[in-house]
Amino acid sequence: MRAFLHRLPAFASVQERLSLSGRIGTYVASIMVFAIALAIRAWFDPVLPAGFPFLTFFPAVIICGFVFGLRQGLLVAVLSGLSAWYFFISPGRFDFTIGTLLAMGLYLFVVATDLTLVYLITRAYRQEITTREEIQRLAEQQEVMAQELDHRLKNIFATINAIISLSLKNASSADELAARLRDRLTALGRSNLLLRGLREGEDASLQSVVFQALEPFAIVGTARFSSDGPRVPIGGQTVVVLSLILHELGTNAAKYGALSVPGGHVALNWSIEASADTGEQLVVIWRESGGPVPTPPLAGAGGFGSTLMKRVIAGVRGQTEMTYPETGAMIRMTLPVDMLRPTKEPTVEH
Repeated sequence: MRAFLHRLPAFASVQERLSLSGRIGTYVASIMVFAIALAIRAWFDPVLPAGFPFLTFFPAVIICGFVFGLRQGLLVAVLSGLSAWYFFISPGRFDFTIGTLLAMGLYLFVVATDLTLVYLITRAYRQEITTREEIQRLAEQQEVMAQELDHRLKNIFATINAIISLSLKNASSADELAARLRDRLTALGRSNLLLRGLREGEDASLQSVVFQALEPFAIVGTARFSSDGPRVPIGGQTVVVLSLILHELGTNAAKYGALSVPGGHVALNWSIEASADTGEQLVVIWRESGGPVPTPPLAGAGGFGSTLMKRVIAGVRGQTEMTYPETGAMIRMTLPVDMLRPTKEPTVEH
C-alpha cells in the first residue's frame, strides 16, 4: 500500500520535491479530469432528473485531490462548482436565488469535507514517513554506539593486558606490582572518565588531557610545571594512550627525575609542525630540569614507560626520541595529526 501511495504525485511530493514539469503535469491532468467530468455530466444531462448538478464533479474533486494534490483538487473544485452553477443549475447564467445558493452551499460543504479528508490522509502519510525515518536514524545511531562501545572495550582490555604484562616484567615484588597496577589502572580510569564527560561529537583538548594525567602529582598550577601549546582536539583511544604516557612520565619524574627534589621543574610544550613526508604532525616535548643528573638506560633495556611509548606511538605511525642531557630527561613524541581523532582507533600491542 505504501509503495502504491508513493507512486501518486500527491504522496510522492511528501518525500521529494516534484520538478517544475512534474507540477505542471499534475495541473494539466487535473484540468483533463475536470473536462471529462464536465463532458460526462453534459452527456447525461437530458436523462438525469433535476437536483443532480454535481453528480460527476464530486468524484473528480476527490480523484484530483487524492492523486495529484490538495491544490489541484481545490482548482478542480472551483472549476466544477462554477460549471455546475452556470450550465446545470441555471443554464446560461449565474442565478442567486435561495434554492441555488443552498445548492451551492451544500456543494461547498461536501467538497470542503472531501478535501479536508485528503489533507488529513496526506498529513498522516507525512507523519508516518517522518516517524519511519526517525526510527531508522535511531536504529543506525544505536548500531554505531554499540560498535563504538565494543571497539572501546576491546581497546581498554588490550591496554590493561599490556599494562599487566609490562608491569610484571619490571616489578621486583608483589607489593610493587600491586602499587604499579593500581596507579596505572587509576590513570586509565581517569582518562575514560574524561571521555565519558564529553558530549556526542565533542573531543577533549590536549591541555585537558595533560592536566588530568598530571593531577595526582600536584604540580599543575604551580611553579614546578609549565605548559604551552595551541588548542589541539583529540579523541577516542588517543586520549587513553596519552594519559597513560604522561602519567608514566610524571611517575618517573617523581621517583628519579625533576619532581623527586624540591627545586625540580617540568616543562611540557606541544605544537603542530608540517612535514614533507607525513604531513602535519603533533610534536610533544617533555623537558625536565633542576633534578638529579639522569642516568641513561642500558642498551636494550627499558622500563614500562619507554616500552609503552614506543609501542603505542609506533602503532599510530608516530615516533619517540628519548635523550638524557645533564640538565634533565627530555622526551620528544611525534604523532600524525590525522591519528589524533582516528576513525579506527589504535590498539595497544601486548
